[in-house]
Amino acid sequence: MNLKKINEQLEPKLVGTYNPSRRYGVMGICLGADLHSRLQKYVKQRNLKMSQIIKLLVKSYLDEMEEINVDR
Repeated sequence: MNLKKINEQLEPKLVGTYNPSRRYGVMGICLGADLHSRLQKYVKQRNLKMSQIIKLLVKSYLDEMEEINVDR
């Protein structure tokens, strides 16, 4: 995973905006039509869940970032 490339694409959170996911523990992700279609096709072909893939990607990202930060 190219963490530098991913980090360059991240945008900071807006301060003071209402965040229902903080209250309900739910996170909505707008993937856009193309990415959603690609992910949907992938999971159907492999009988997987989209949320499962997203969760594992987030976990892998955080594990790698925490490892990098420990080395600093």
